Amino acid sequence: MNEYQLKQAIVRVARRLDQKGILTSTDGNLSARLDDGGTLITPSGSCKGELEPEKIVRLFRDGTPRHGRPSSEIALHRMIYERRPDVRAIVHAHPPYATAYAVAGMALDQPILSEAILTLGRVPVASYAMPTAEELARSVEPLVAQHDAVLLRFHGAVCFARDIEQAGYLMETLEHVARIDFIRRSLGSNEVIPQHEVARLEDLRAAMRASR
Repeated sequence: MNEYQLKQAIVRVARRLDQKGILTSTDGNLSARLDDGGTLITPSGSCKGELEPEKIVRLFRDGTPRHGRPSSEIALHRMIYERRPDVRAIVHAHPPYATAYAVAGMALDQPILSEAILTLGRVPVASYAMPTAEELARSVEPLVAQHDAVLLRFHGAVCFARDIEQAGYLMETLEHVARIDFIRRSLGSNEVIPQHEVARLEDLRAAMRASR
């Protein structure tokens, strides 16, 4: 898709996540890579439910904006793109259940849903860092190579994928899994998928990632 179509896709995903309560008010940010090495990212202080394509900030390859003021968490996005050449889009949000796990310092790594193992994988928790500084990027960096989603301690979550629709779907799946795991725990259940079946699912996930 061309640049304007990609802006429209970012707006579409942002509005969908806002409607589902995964993004609220001016929280979070979304970005997508362009073929020329530039980046499109949501502007600082923007309400994602009222976002318009014309407000999306276009960054050149070196990270400088063509116009507007990009999200203050741009360092996190740039780091992920540098470490994962296969990633073309990123969503950072504060979904309530997933963020509760991030606040508690609890990884979402229990194998409770086969579909989640295939699409989301195990989700670790990064160490705490200030949200608007290079410190945040450094806290997530060790986890980026082996994961497609990371919980940000006392902050929220970030998901990254091959396109903006997939990154949005990962964020929705993350919140869905967090909610189910919370309910599972409240029921007093410790049931998980047997390890030998988890290994089969993880092998399939690895094959799927390698074929992208």
